[in-house]
Amino acid sequence: MDIAGFSSLCEQVDPEMLVRLTQEYLQAMCEIIGNSRGTLDKFIGDCIMALWNAPRRLKNHERAAVAAALEMQGRLVQLHRSWEAEEIPAIKFRIGINTDAVLVGNFGCAHRINYTVLGDGVNLASRLEAANKHFGTVVLVAESTRNQSMPEYAFRFVGKITVPGKASVLAVYEPLYRTALSMACASSSVATLSVSLLLNLTDSMMASSGDAEARIMNSWRMIPKRALDDLTKDYEEGMREYIAGNLLAAERAFT
Repeated sequence: MDIAGFSSLCEQVDPEMLVRLTQEYLQAMCEIIGNSRGTLDKFIGDCIMALWNAPRRLKNHERAAVAAALEMQGRLVQLHRSWEAEEIPAIKFRIGINTDAVLVGNFGCAHRINYTVLGDGVNLASRLEAANKHFGTVVLVAESTRNQSMPEYAFRFVGKITVPGKASVLAVYEPLYRTALSMACASSSVATLSVSLLLNLTDSMMASSGDAEARIMNSWRMIPKRALDDLTKDYEEGMREYIAGNLLAAERAFT
């Protein structure tokens, strides 16, 4: 994961503020990694590299990584709130997640070694992080991660990317944290139902079932048209702000 536009940020704020912002940001993100049983690999400037399922085995490590990435977005909103009064600028980040077999262990030289991971799968995670800039997303995951994380999480197909050295194009997905979106709309039972339905409609497993589709359509008919129109406008506004990386504005729209 990487802070978007960090070089420009360094030019906008004084050194003391930059140090505080960076430390609070790194501390918050690393706490989430640890709480999700991930392993902090290293800091590369403002970039955080982390891994799951090593050195200790972790069941459902793909889901743990996705959950951590989405929790980080909520934590960043909280940081923005605490910074607003002091006019500390809001920041955006980009995250890439890939699931693959890699080399893991101590690597280095005679004078210094680091516990880290090496391999093509690591490189792809980096490519996914960078691809967020092109797609206007915050988190992108590989198809391998998406497949192992369903149905606990819903995903939106974003597009396909080409990676140097690979002949085929790769599908990439944006994870949608159902619980977070439902809680954001918990002020209205209609809103909660509708957002749940919108997410379910993106799930190919749900769409493949005729009975499930019928239940969805019947649920839609129960929602008053005016309430549905208002909800749709709020949802579209929230998604526009979310895609743009304006998490505070997105939260206000969803609530």
